[in-house]
Amino acid sequence: MIFFNSEKRKAQQALLSEQSPIVLMGRGHSGTRVLSWLCTTLGINLGTSHDLATGDADDQKFTQQIKKITLNNIACTEENDVNSGDLYRFQKAVSGYYTRLNGPETCWGWKFPETYLIGPYIAKTFPQARYIHLVRDGRDIAFKRHLTDDPKRKLGKKILTSQNVLKQPHHLQAAVSWAFQVDNFDRFRQSVAGEQILDVTFENLCLKPYEIAENLCNFLNLKFTKDCENYIKEQINPQKVGQYKENDPELVREVEEQIQNTLMRYAYL
Repeated sequence: MIFFNSEKRKAQQALLSEQSPIVLMGRGHSGTRVLSWLCTTLGINLGTSHDLATGDADDQKFTQQIKKITLNNIACTEENDVNSGDLYRFQKAVSGYYTRLNGPETCWGWKFPETYLIGPYIAKTFPQARYIHLVRDGRDIAFKRHLTDDPKRKLGKKILTSQNVLKQPHHLQAAVSWAFQVDNFDRFRQSVAGEQILDVTFENLCLKPYEIAENLCNFLNLKFTKDCENYIKEQINPQKVGQYKENDPELVREVEEQIQNTLMRYAYL
């Protein structure tokens, strides 16, 4: 039984509400891995480890709970959508994660793509959270595979079913999944103060990495580091931009027609 009004939970909520974690928000395969490691080289504790190439939080107790909560909340875009039971589970999970990070006093947070779908849970728990929002051209995403567009995965099937594209070819499924998640975040962000969100595009991250690093430093009040400079020189590849051009132009055209509103909103069309 969950005692929602317990003193212990109130104390936990109060402690969390004072924190201002840095949460990387973006659909999988949007370049969140690159952004995660860039942030890590600036001294942000994202709970990842060097042998985890994805840059995800390396705390399975935490990420497994995020997966379960996300599966129940794919259409959650405002605080009125928040389920009290799942909110309790999220706060318990993130409290444990913070504790296992040894309660860092400075910059901490996490990157885990499923979090992109549950912004209201973050906002309700952390009113002072800071969001780094990464968007990549949906035409690139359309020709990649991720669990959120995989009909064989629970989350992917649920998203694709909700958008009536379960029987569509994969490039359209992936495109629609991308637009669905970006659109949901844009609805969520309307309830968040503008100064709490830094928008980054994958294209600028690859083509203007020093500018993006400077924006990150200004947004988070951090100093540029030698580690960050080395990461930019050695790991960021501008050739990753516009990969959709390697595919059949007719398929690209189908993608553009399917998700043109979101592409236009982010000036990709």
